[in-house]
Amino acid sequence: MKAVQRKPRKTTLGKKVSTEASSRRIRRMAGLVHRIFSDDLLNRVKDPRNTRGRSWKQSLPFLRAALLGMACGCKGLREVERLTDRLSKSVRKLTGIHKRIPDTTMRDFLCKVSINDLQELLYVFGYDAWRRKAFQKREDFPFHVLSMDGKYPSFNDPSDYEYLQHRHEKDTREYLYSVIRTITGTLVTAPGRPILGAVPVPKHTNEMGEFQKAFGDFVRIYGKLFELVMYDAGGASEANAKAVRSAGKHFFFQLADERHEIYKTLEFELADAPVLAKTTEHPSQSERLVREFSMVPNVSTSKDGLVWSSVHSLIKVVSWTMNNGIQSTETKTRYFVTSMDSSRLSPEQWLRLVVLRWGVETSHQILDQTFDEDKRPWFTKEPQGALVVMLLRRLVYTALTLFKVRTQRSEDKQLAPWRELLEDIMDAMKMATEKQVANLSDRTYKVPTVLA
Repeated sequence: MKAVQRKPRKTTLGKKVSTEASSRRIRRMAGLVHRIFSDDLLNRVKDPRNTRGRSWKQSLPFLRAALLGMACGCKGLREVERLTDRLSKSVRKLTGIHKRIPDTTMRDFLCKVSINDLQELLYVFGYDAWRRKAFQKREDFPFHVLSMDGKYPSFNDPSDYEYLQHRHEKDTREYLYSVIRTITGTLVTAPGRPILGAVPVPKHTNEMGEFQKAFGDFVRIYGKLFELVMYDAGGASEANAKAVRSAGKHFFFQLADERHEIYKTLEFELADAPVLAKTTEHPSQSERLVREFSMVPNVSTSKDGLVWSSVHSLIKVVSWTMNNGIQSTETKTRYFVTSMDSSRLSPEQWLRLVVLRWGVETSHQILDQTFDEDKRPWFTKEPQGALVVMLLRRLVYTALTLFKVRTQRSEDKQLAPWRELLEDIMDAMKMATEKQVANLSDRTYKVPTVLA
């Protein structure tokens, strides 16, 4: 099918983008796809199909089509099928997708792919980016910080699957819905907040129980890349704190359960603590978000058992919103504990770190808003396929966010909406000529020693 040429975009000055600039953009997008979906990376995923009765000799086109569909903003397998039907001849040759791939074929393939293979794919991609110095550190922080958090879309599937957790009505035990939990690890001190990996949570446990396994994977793969790991109350426990310190890292955990003695101790110890730093943000012209930061050393002893012995500092952050000079929200008080000495950062940096902690949630928001992960899941019942798509989408997210903040030199392009980048990739896949994709360089990925 002949590609339809999209009208040239207009710059902020109202001038049309030149044909030469449009051609460069198409080649840049094609190069992006060629590098991140390279054979060297994707061949790490084993072909899960039966060796008999194959209409496609290799499974690589299926995997590449799924990733390409995500990078183009496709909301489901039917849209991926249409995309594979509209690729230009040069892109077909570049990707190995020589003809249309039916959505049913894609569905069968994705429901069989190994979860472990895809986890390793994420780790190899992240490790390679680190070794290529793509993870630049923020100028206002002396070390990298990993923030971890869970995400769990719901499904209507009561089947027995190792990563599917069921929810029942409390009294009648009637089945309500199911969730698939994954723990995401985001490098929040790097531009773009790249995702370093995602670990599915088995049905017999929760985020707190799976924390040590997930954290251990990040340490094995990335070693000295980060110094501090952050988690909300879902992963905060004394056992997890000890595991972090045993690995030679520091922790920064939130505490939220008012019933626990450690929470009550923090309330008491920080009740009269002085405000060491204060910030005011401007969400809108009339609104002001105010935060106040307090911090004291942990004076409890391991003998009294009120605060974990590995905790070095206690933190309180109080926040509220002002609207036209009048406080419009209730004051929120959050408590945190860390094994790091207060002298490692200034009060302003500690407060900034509390805000950066939500970088992992920002990653989740982009997955929801740009890729419609929650609203338009590719699978609503097949949990294996759903988990496969979730892991592949995190690979695409990291590849594109690094492209936005590292490869594109224009600040306008770096700050442009995600949707614009997805549209650029879609256009390139439909419009690229043989000349525009000629002599694109291949990429060989650096592999962590533990996965080699």
